[in-house]
Amino acid sequence: MNAFVFPGQASQFVGMGKSWAEENEVAAGLMDRASVALGRDLAKLCYEGPEEDLTDTRNQQPAIYTVSCMAALLLDEAGLTPNFVAGHSVGEYAALYAAGVFDFESGLRLVQARADAMAETAATHPGKMAAVIRLDRKVIQECCAEINASEEGVLSIAGYNSPDQTVISGSAELIERAQGLLKEKGAKRVLPLSVSGAFHSALMAEAQTKLKEAISGVAFSSPMVPFVSNNTAQPENDPAAIKEQLPMQLTSPVRWVETLEYLKGEGVKACIEAGPGKVLQGLSTKFDPDWPCETLTDVVSIREVAEKYS
Repeated sequence: MNAFVFPGQASQFVGMGKSWAEENEVAAGLMDRASVALGRDLAKLCYEGPEEDLTDTRNQQPAIYTVSCMAALLLDEAGLTPNFVAGHSVGEYAALYAAGVFDFESGLRLVQARADAMAETAATHPGKMAAVIRLDRKVIQECCAEINASEEGVLSIAGYNSPDQTVISGSAELIERAQGLLKEKGAKRVLPLSVSGAFHSALMAEAQTKLKEAISGVAFSSPMVPFVSNNTAQPENDPAAIKEQLPMQLTSPVRWVETLEYLKGEGVKACIEAGPGKVLQGLSTKFDPDWPCETLTDVVSIREVAEKYS
């Protein structure tokens, strides 16, 4: 068995998807559809940059979604179908597309609405994020609770990425306070992240409301393959429940470690990182270095992965 896992923000790079589009008409056509639906040249942004524009969350999220959907299409064309799908944060939308929950354009519009809502909310409710390296999650939780109890603001865990990496998110002052306390508690490093807001925290409440409204107008179908949710790290097959969970994700942590634990426990022999970059492969290696997570480069690599796991 295999699982298609779809990356989130920070997986983008200038040139992503270009070789796939040059070598495959289906992939090129999907990128063209994205540009038409968005009313801007997404292909040029993905293939040529500039990097500063590509990393703007309003562009970054739809770009990652589109390239990840290209990967899903190419894997399907090569004869490989997933036994499970999951996505890291915005990667959930490509996972849902791959599972047949909605069509490509519907997912793209939701991703754009998500990106816009997050950018707008970050501008009015600024915050920061940081990655905590090599510290037990319970200690991190206790530190967040201690700081929240003594100071005004928001501080919470935004993501359980790997056994060695937990991400925190919240008000700038509290993130700075946490950096010192977490180091005192034994963290090897606490690294500020280059992001535009405190994603996956209560500071995203307004974005959550806007996204819920956008989702309410889109028809969802039941997944054709099991979709593992960020919120529960369990399969969710009810379209109404998925609609509820996607907005919740903006203020809740990404439970990636638990997702990998679930997939491995269900007998998944390998994950396929269906999208740009190798971020999820890196997290998977930290989770279990002996459990394969394949990444995709050109069309040839996609065919090789499909042949290997078909």
